[in-house]
This record gives sequence, structure tokens and C-alpha cells, in this order.
Amino acid sequence: MVLGGKFLHLRCCAHTIRNGVQYVRASSKRLEAFEKKVESGKMTSGSLSLDCKTRWNSTYLMLTRALKFRLAFDRMEAEDKLYNDYFCETVEGKKRIGPPSKDNWDEIERLVRFLVIFYNSTVVVSASSTVSSYKCYNEIVTIERNLLALSTNSDLKLSLKAEAMRDKFNKYWDGSKKLNKMLIIASVFDPRNKMKFASLCFDILYGKDSVESKELTRAVNKVLENLFNEYNATIVGSSSQSQTASSSQSGHESQGDLNQKMDFDSDIEYQRVDTMYNELVNEIVFQDASSELELYLKEKVETAKANQLGIKFNVLGWWRISSPKYPILA
Repeated sequence: MVLGGKFLHLRCCAHTIRNGVQYVRASSKRLEAFEKKVESGKMTSGSLSLDCKTRWNSTYLMLTRALKFRLAFDRMEAEDKLYNDYFCETVEGKKRIGPPSKDNWDEIERLVRFLVIFYNSTVVVSASSTVSSYKCYNEIVTIERNLLALSTNSDLKLSLKAEAMRDKFNKYWDGSKKLNKMLIIASVFDPRNKMKFASLCFDILYGKDSVESKELTRAVNKVLENLFNEYNATIVGSSSQSQTASSSQSGHESQGDLNQKMDFDSDIEYQRVDTMYNELVNEIVFQDASSELELYLKEKVETAKANQLGIKFNVLGWWRISSPKYPILA
């Protein structure tokens, strides 16, 4: 588990729980005996997962599931001789660690409170079938906020571990000051967020109407404007070159050459009104480009409506539909 030297004891606790889970899963008879303890203790039934030692997220899933059956493990220790004999065995010359003690369970509860923060964020940002870049800033702020809350917890052991984790976080992000602002920009391009979400995050981290919050808002808006102007200039330039080339070709090509070209492109050999309209709209957009970014940021954020099919809000789909309205931003 990649949590640093201060968490060696926690890793030992996780190893103890793993031994208990391995015992239960080793045979159908052991599993049946365990399930009887679950039923008699009126616990919700479910399966016990065994982790992959090199993957901390699977260890988190194993520990959270084991915690739900803590009472059943305690009853196994109190009533099952074979379970206790298992922990008296030696493995590679060393006595097997366990069974889990009260202190072990308490430490695991503390560890899980840390791991849930990183587990959920990992699930979000490592998604492979959907876009996740616009979610990254939310996860960074969520991690920092939760570490801050844990560092002030009344449980001294928990708060000390949270402080140690915050030190590592701040060393990497420098309290989010070293954060690449493009991660914030990506969140702004979620139409459900725009700058309102970023502003909320700034207030959470630095205090409402604080100097730091206002300065970060100004800096992000400046980056947005610079990016917008850069893309606008590129589009205007490419549009002008395209129109010049088109005019030059129409002035020198014979009708036969034009027909041949149109056939090659599978196009229609007459001027379409909708094409003329699109060119007119593009000219208007370029002339009033500065208002496009302002319009997007000032309009109400999108409200993701629940649907019966369970389809989640599609950010790229929204921009695809909205590209006629926001061609440069899209």
C-alpha cells in the first residue's frame, strides 16, 4: 500500500484482515460456518472479496467488506477452534498474524476513511469509456477538503495521519497553487459548472471573498480569454484563406473543371442558400467573437435532468449540439 512509512502499522492490520478473509474463502465448509455467524448476528449477507496485494484499491474493497462482517469474525474467534488453530500455524518459519483484534479493527476503520477519498477519485479520473478531464479539479478539491476535515477530527490518531497526508498533498500541489489552470478550465467547459463551480471551490479552499479566491478567479478568467482569442484568431485566419482560395479558383477554373471537381467531391452543382446563410453566420460570429465567451459564462448553467434510461449527462454531446451557438468555444 503506497501510504508511506508512517502507515506500516496500518499495512500490518490490513495483512491481519487478509489472513482472516483467506481462511473463510479457503473452503466451502469454512464459508458455510462463517455465513451461519452472519445469519445469527442478523447481518446483511454478502460476499467477502480478497484483494490483490499490489493494488491498494482492491485492498480498500476487501477492508470495507470485511468491516461489515466484523461481528461475524469476532464470533469465529470466540466459537470456532479451527479458525483459531489457523492463526497458530507457521508460514515460512513465522507464526501467521491474527486473528484481528479490536485495535486492528479500529485502525482499519481509520484507514478506510482515508482510502475512500482516493478510491472514489481514482474511479472518476481513470474512466476509460467516458471523458473525465473536466472532473479532475473536483477530485483534487474534494481530496484536499476531506483531508482538512480529518485533520481536525477529535480522534487524535486519525487527525495525525490526516496531517501527514496533507503534508504530502501540499508538497505536491503547494495548496493547489501549483495546479495547472487548464484543469480548472476543463471544469469550466462543463456547462453544468461554468465558473460557478470553480468559484465555489476557490471559496472552499481560501474563504469566501478572500484575496486568494478573487486572484485565482481573475487568473482563470485571463487564461480563458487568452485561449479564446487564440482560437478565434486561428479560425478567422483559416476562414479568410479558405475564402481567398475559393475566389481565386472560381475566377480561373473553367466550368468543365468545376463540374469535374464537384463530381469528385460528390457535391451539388449549384449554390445552396443554406451555405450562403452559414457563411453569413460565420462572418457575424467573427465580428462579434468577444461576446461568445461572455455569453457562455453569463448564461445559466445546465441542469442535468434524470431520465428513465439512466443515461448520464454527456458533456461532449452538449458541445456538439451547441457548436452552432458557440463555434469557437466548441
